[in-house]
Amino acid sequence: MHHCSCLDNNNGRSTERKRDIGCLASLLCVVASSLGEHTYVDYYCRDFPLNLIELPSLASSTSLRTPPSLFRWLEYCLRDGCDSAKLEDIPTLMRKQKVSAVSWGRKVVSFYSLLLGAERKGKYLSSGVYGEVASGSARNTEELTVLAMVAEKFGRQQLDLLPVGVSLVLRHALDKCRDSPPDDWPATAYVLVGREDLAMAKMGSVRKDNGLCNNDNLTSMSVPYMLHLQPVTIPTTASDIPTSEVLNSEDSDSVYKSIEDGMEHIFTSTTQLRFGHDLRLNEVRRLLCSARPVAIQTPTNPSVSDQDLQQQQLWNFAQRTTALPFGRGAFTLATTYTLLTEVLVFPKLVLAGRLPAQQNATVNLDVSNRSVSEFKSWAEFHNGVAAGLRLAPFQEKMLRTWIQYNRPSEPNFTHAGLLLAFGLHEHLRVLTMTDAYRYLSQEHDITTLGLLLGLAASHRGTMDPAISKMLYFHVPSRHPSSTPELELPTLLQSAAVMGIGLLYEGSAHALTMKILLGEIGRRSGGDNVLEREGYAVAAGSALGFVALGHGSDAFGFMDTFLDRLFEYIGSKEVYHEKHLNATTADDQSVNTGQMMDGTQINVDVTAPGAIIALALIFLKAESEEIAARLSIPNTYFDLQYVRPDFVMLRIIARNLILWSRIQPTKEWIDSQIPETVKSGVSNISEGAIDSDEFDAEALFQAYVNIVTGACIALGLKYAGSRNGDAQELLYAYTVNFLNEIKHIPVRTANILPKGLLQYVDRGTLELCLHLIVLSLSLVMAGSGNLQTFRLLRYLRGRISAEGQVNYGLQMAVSLAIGFLFLGGGGHTFSTQNSGIAALLISLYPRLPTGPNDNRCHLQAFRHLYVIATEPRWVQTVDVDTELPVYCPLEVTIAETEYYDETNYCEVTPCLLPERSVLKSIRVCGPRYWPQVIKLTPEDKPWWRSGDKADPFNGGVIYIKRKVGSCSYSDDPIGCQSLISRAMHEVCDTPSASCSNQPNSTNHSSFRVDQLVSTFSANPSLIAFAKLCSESWKNRCNGNFREFCSQVLYECMSKDRPSLLQVYISFYTIIESMWEHLKIGHFPFYDSLFLSNLKVALAYNEALVDGRITNGGIIQSTFLESLMKRVGDIFAELPNLKDNLHSYLTTGRWPGEQNDAAILSWYLQWYSIPPPHVVASVVEKVKPRVPTGVSMLPLLRLLLPTTHLVGLMEIEKFQSAMKA
Repeated sequence: MHHCSCLDNNNGRSTERKRDIGCLASLLCVVASSLGEHTYVDYYCRDFPLNLIELPSLASSTSLRTPPSLFRWLEYCLRDGCDSAKLEDIPTLMRKQKVSAVSWGRKVVSFYSLLLGAERKGKYLSSGVYGEVASGSARNTEELTVLAMVAEKFGRQQLDLLPVGVSLVLRHALDKCRDSPPDDWPATAYVLVGREDLAMAKMGSVRKDNGLCNNDNLTSMSVPYMLHLQPVTIPTTASDIPTSEVLNSEDSDSVYKSIEDGMEHIFTSTTQLRFGHDLRLNEVRRLLCSARPVAIQTPTNPSVSDQDLQQQQLWNFAQRTTALPFGRGAFTLATTYTLLTEVLVFPKLVLAGRLPAQQNATVNLDVSNRSVSEFKSWAEFHNGVAAGLRLAPFQEKMLRTWIQYNRPSEPNFTHAGLLLAFGLHEHLRVLTMTDAYRYLSQEHDITTLGLLLGLAASHRGTMDPAISKMLYFHVPSRHPSSTPELELPTLLQSAAVMGIGLLYEGSAHALTMKILLGEIGRRSGGDNVLEREGYAVAAGSALGFVALGHGSDAFGFMDTFLDRLFEYIGSKEVYHEKHLNATTADDQSVNTGQMMDGTQINVDVTAPGAIIALALIFLKAESEEIAARLSIPNTYFDLQYVRPDFVMLRIIARNLILWSRIQPTKEWIDSQIPETVKSGVSNISEGAIDSDEFDAEALFQAYVNIVTGACIALGLKYAGSRNGDAQELLYAYTVNFLNEIKHIPVRTANILPKGLLQYVDRGTLELCLHLIVLSLSLVMAGSGNLQTFRLLRYLRGRISAEGQVNYGLQMAVSLAIGFLFLGGGGHTFSTQNSGIAALLISLYPRLPTGPNDNRCHLQAFRHLYVIATEPRWVQTVDVDTELPVYCPLEVTIAETEYYDETNYCEVTPCLLPERSVLKSIRVCGPRYWPQVIKLTPEDKPWWRSGDKADPFNGGVIYIKRKVGSCSYSDDPIGCQSLISRAMHEVCDTPSASCSNQPNSTNHSSFRVDQLVSTFSANPSLIAFAKLCSESWKNRCNGNFREFCSQVLYECMSKDRPSLLQVYISFYTIIESMWEHLKIGHFPFYDSLFLSNLKVALAYNEALVDGRITNGGIIQSTFLESLMKRVGDIFAELPNLKDNLHSYLTTGRWPGEQNDAAILSWYLQWYSIPPPHVVASVVEKVKPRVPTGVSMLPLLRLLLPTTHLVGLMEIEKFQSAMKA
């Protein structure tokens, strides 16, 4: 009997099974009556009054068991807490561990128990039922309940099937956890509380592997209608710029618009959000495009001399065109993926021109007087690098075959550049030694160079022995004396030496350091003696890489080592006799060829390499001693004997060593200039001293080089930080240098001495200007800053207009534009040691004079900046629409020695600070659900793409928009009141309009569903709005219409769409109950809906009494009005009282079905016990109450669960009996 009743209780929960339950109840009724269990019969009759069986009078029988009732238990649980609810109300079958027949009931009981404070004893709860809880932290009972729902796989679909009153309490728990759930929850828990954004973040790495589709768990948790419906999105105003407009209007002819320039892919929805409506990316693309003929301005009727002029112009433009791939590589860095079935396309390098005055006729560069093939070879190499740098890292397995598939039959420069680019992206790890050997056996110098550098960069810091052998093979001085002498070009030797540095990066490998130290001072045995300075620089840089940042710990043989380096620099403090040949004694003496005349070292060749080595070995070491030995000569006499460009290098090196002292202020830059230079320069420029007394030129040269060196150091320190002070300072210096060369309209405070151009040659000033601009672009890397960009655009156009085009300066401008828009604005620079070293080598302050000039610095090294790049950008994606959106983020930076912990606001998509200072990121603003990503600041590089630990899973934060607000692109000002204003406008049309003006209603109904779809992506809300607008045309029940619009507004503004079901079902049940009572026709003959409502009312009471905290999710006035409405209905029914009295006396139900139904409702609503219980209570009370005194207090004591109205009826019935 008990168990059958239990099944009945369990099934009563599913609203779909009403009919089945009715049949079950009538069967149970028969069973119960034949067993003589009259209480059970009464219980079933109350639930389903249609099952009435004529029974013997119940009033007589006593000592009957009360049947268990789950609704009653839920109600008491809410009223008095879990511990005081009677355990007998839970059927015994439910307390067994896992009985599938009653699992729903057991689950709901366990959720209620946990929510209302039951204790867990192992897997059982103190309410006696079995309940599982998923792993994760819970700070309160609501969170515990959510975890239990996850463990029991009880999702939104199941919630929708529960009776609304019962589900209301569980929805309350979900709603309270939505705002800031704990970090360690499983993804399914986040989906359950409606935070798909957090679920996506949780699944970030998993999702990349197998997609969301496979995850059944998540599907079962989410709302049923969300599974296949994509929410409504409004087309944004920022529609994509058609590519036809990308190329500037200077191309009137359409022929050039379809040309592949290697940057077609840069326009995506994210870059568009990043740079808004402006066309700066189009402009960058136009400036860096080398695939179209350049426009040449000529008179309309050309003469012979004009043709020479055209050739001169073309030659100048060719210098610029060949420098463009540098910038293009940086601009498109890692911005696209390739299909592994396609050959990589290289944009063309077009050196021709076109004449706009003559219908764009093409003019080719005349090759007879200059060797164009040689001119183009290095440019083709850089073009290959740019094309290779575009490709973001992808699956390694397939890459090896793909590289081979792209290998040309004849070795060419472009493929050599591609190899270097793949190496810098660390793709070349997939090549086997045999692949490398195939490349080497082609004996194509540039391919070998690209391969050596690329392999070393791919295996940075691994000290891989096979690659180490390959590199040493290309350093002739390491060959054993027995081998025949190999003629290797110096270029290859430089690349191999630098490769050794990269391969042993940070290892402080003693033997390697000793070898490289020797190489700095060794005359190269190669073909071009002029290129030996470049070789010394490569060896010095490599030495710096090997002992990067190790400072004095790097050397076991410290003194001799440092002395040797300072000898190379030409420092006077070391005596040359001391251990001059100590380091070379054990080397093979065949072709050592030290760069010495007698014992004198050729400082002009060795100094730059040695300075760079010192700068990198002592990088950030704060070593006063070494910095002092790198000081600038302090007397006029000494200044004349130091090359000015070495002065610049010394300043850079000193500041990299004293890293923490670099400050972005003019005072700091002034502090770098020795007093002699400072006073001398100011005196001469003001005419206080006659310049004949000493070499004024040396003084001014030193001055501009010191300032430029300080600016470069500043750029390196603040690389990628977008520091405002550094930007302003460097911009001011740039404009001032520009002003010296050519008067420009920009006015800034004058910070340079007057008359520089008298004493310093134009070339030096140009070089300094461009180096400072490069430093500025380092600071602003990836930001696309407009002020800086305008300056760069001016510089790019300026030189060509003046007829003298220098390849090196154009390379600097091209690189600076690339850095400013690094990776399409998605990358920036790191200031970790290896990053600083790579940037220093890329920015080495001697620029080439022409495309083939590798004398002082190998051009391929200019691409090493890739090592310093980090994809530190983040975008926010709306989890519903999967589109990138704007969103304010609050970024917190950890405190450093310069400033306290600070917060600042950024709007995504944006670049983040480095890992060493980044503490937390918070999604803020009123339109999206809050979310915090906490990080521990570590001095490590940014996360790689595909890294499991990456908290931003590849630069994406999923966020969820709150219903009732628009995205920032649709509603930038945030007219939040729009929703309420519009709602009232729609809803307040007077009901008369329905009959009178059909047009107006059509209009208003259209507005409602349009409004809802604007503010909510929730399909159920949109569907309901459509339904309302359809039904409003036909039915004129003003009250219901008003109610619907208010509920819709309530659910939208509070973002609780699931409550729509609760509001509407309660409203319609009570309304139809009243309407049908008037007609006398019943929509439902059971009384379960009242139990349902009573649970909801108990929830309301629990909120008022504070048993459930945090505020309710449903309007309490609404529930109270329902309660009053039911009371009013009962008060107005005529036959009800007589039927009740006869029921209490005889236990008989009325004969009429309708009357029986109404009586059952009444008994349920006021919890009136069965007749025999009432009779026994009255028996006990009667003797104790004198006549004329109310029995109510004692009845209340004995029947605590019965409603006061019911007790009053019992008393009335008693007095009637007496009478």
